[in-house]
Amino acid sequence: MGKKKTKKVSKKSRKRSSFILTIFLITLVLLFILSKDNNFLKQPSQTISKVASPSAQAKPTPTPIPIPAQSGRSVRVPILTYHYIGNNPNPADKARDNLSVAPDKFEEQLGYISKNGYNTITFDTLYAALNGTTSLPAKSVILTFDDGYMDFYYNAYQALKRFNLHATVFIPTALMGGSYYLTWDQIREMNSSGLISFQSHSVNHLNLTALSDEQLKFQLIESKKVLEAQLGKAVNTFAYPYGASDQRVWNAVKKAGYVGAVGTWYGIIESEGTILDMPRVKIGGGENITSFASKL
Repeated sequence: MGKKKTKKVSKKSRKRSSFILTIFLITLVLLFILSKDNNFLKQPSQTISKVASPSAQAKPTPTPIPIPAQSGRSVRVPILTYHYIGNNPNPADKARDNLSVAPDKFEEQLGYISKNGYNTITFDTLYAALNGTTSLPAKSVILTFDDGYMDFYYNAYQALKRFNLHATVFIPTALMGGSYYLTWDQIREMNSSGLISFQSHSVNHLNLTALSDEQLKFQLIESKKVLEAQLGKAVNTFAYPYGASDQRVWNAVKKAGYVGAVGTWYGIIESEGTILDMPRVKIGGGENITSFASKL
C-alpha cells in the first residue's frame, strides 16, 4: 500500500513540474519577442507636439503624389524653398546636410537677387495676379522657408533685413517654442517688420494623406486659427508637410479657407489650375552661385 501511494505522488509531482516548465518556457519566448520589437509596446501616436532633434525629419514611405494640371491664367514665378540657414553641426547627417545652406552662401544668393533686379513678392500678390486683378513686377520671385527653425531668426532674417527682401515662413504651429524652433516672441517680432510673412505648415507636421477626415480638418483649421490669433492677419497659404497631398487634401485645404498651397514638385510656372498645389524650386546646401542663378 505504501509503495503504491509513493508512486502516485511521484507521478503527480512530475506532471506538475512539467506544466510549470512549459509555462516558464512560453514566458521566456514571449519576453524575447517583446524585447526584439518595442513597437509592440509603443505604437506611434498621430498627434505629435515636439521633435527631439533639429535633424531632417524622416519622410513617410513614398507613395505616388498626383500633380495638378497647369490650366487657366499662368505666370512665371519661381518659388524657392529653403529649410536650414546654418552650417550642419553633424556632417554624418546627410539629409540635414542637403537641406542646410551656409549663411555666407545664403548672403551671396540674396546679393545676386538684389543686384540683378529680382523682386521678392508675397503669395497674396501672386494670387491677385492669377485672378487678373494686378500685374506682377518684373522678375518676380518668392522666397519660402519650411518648418520654422530657430536659425531662420539668427541667420536668414538678419540677411533679409540687410537686403530689404521679403520672405514667407511655413510653420507647424505646435512645434514653435520647442527646442531648435522659433519662439512666438521671435515670430511676432519678425511679423511686425513687414518683411516676413508666416503661413501654415499644419499643426504637427504629419503626412496629411494618411490622416482621417477629422484629423486632416484639425491640422488645417487649428494651425490657421492659431496663426491668425497670434499675428492678427489673414493666413491664406498652406505648405504640405513632405509635399504629400492628393485630391481629398486639396479639397479640404480649400474648404478650410486657404486661397492656395505649395508642394515640393519642381516647376517655375504658377497657374490657376495648380493654385492648391503649386510647384517650388528646392535650394540645397551644395548650390554654387551659378547653379542658384540658373534656377531663377
